[in-house]
Amino acid sequence: MPFLPSQLTLLTSLIAYPTLLRLLCGPAPNNLRFSKAIKTISTLHSSLVTALALYVLSQPQWHTSPPPQQQSPLSPWDSLKPGSGTYPDDSTNPTITGQSELANSITAIECGYLVQDTVAILLQAGLDARAGGGKSTRLLDKTLLTHHIGIGTALLVLHYYIAHGRERGIYIILQFLLMNASTPVLNLRWYLRTFKPGWKNVRLLTDVSFVVAFFAARVWLVAKILGDYGAWHGWGAWETYWKGLRVPCKVGTGALWIANVGWWSVLVWNVASRSTKLTLGAQ
Repeated sequence: MPFLPSQLTLLTSLIAYPTLLRLLCGPAPNNLRFSKAIKTISTLHSSLVTALALYVLSQPQWHTSPPPQQQSPLSPWDSLKPGSGTYPDDSTNPTITGQSELANSITAIECGYLVQDTVAILLQAGLDARAGGGKSTRLLDKTLLTHHIGIGTALLVLHYYIAHGRERGIYIILQFLLMNASTPVLNLRWYLRTFKPGWKNVRLLTDVSFVVAFFAARVWLVAKILGDYGAWHGWGAWETYWKGLRVPCKVGTGALWIANVGWWSVLVWNVASRSTKLTLGAQ
């Protein structure tokens, strides 16, 4: 089995990210310096992955037209594979069958980062506990930790399939990685709150920017992915969700979208509340 560029990328990212964290932290980092290093790496990584993913997704190989029989206006079920039950035939759908070594390498970068950041989360909890005299003063972010472990494990499994030339859905996976696009703004909010608390107007502008970025990258994007996949079968996003997804995908996609809408709604409420307080305080 040949050694693929994406495997080299995975190995490189597993080494490079911890090395960068060590360089930014120094030999004996305190909590604040460690947090700053994590946020810096997070910003660099999310910006890199977003830019690379947008480049690969713009390539023409993913945007071929479906065959005439799948463009029939008679019924969205015309594209079903005979004898396949209730699921559409994606054997020639480029969003599922398309392959790209650069796309595989982008998923390797993401996987290496998640492994590094998982370890960093645990190390930060240890630093916090030592600073608190053996008792952590900050709750371990179990949601983020679970996210990293789950997605990181899935990407490692993906690379097993990549190594055997059996990867599927790389286009869809890359689209999901575009959720990284909101992370730089999130980290900018943390920086301003931590180091520039007096910049209230700038902080408010950043909050509003994050509301927009979060909606685009984590709410609207899910509908965009469904629409792009379903377009091969002549379906819109809603029709794709109800008719084109297998039950596990339907449950997972629905739960993700509902969770993101919930977080976005809370974010909007908090930003609106802070804006109101700032406005009243200026009067």
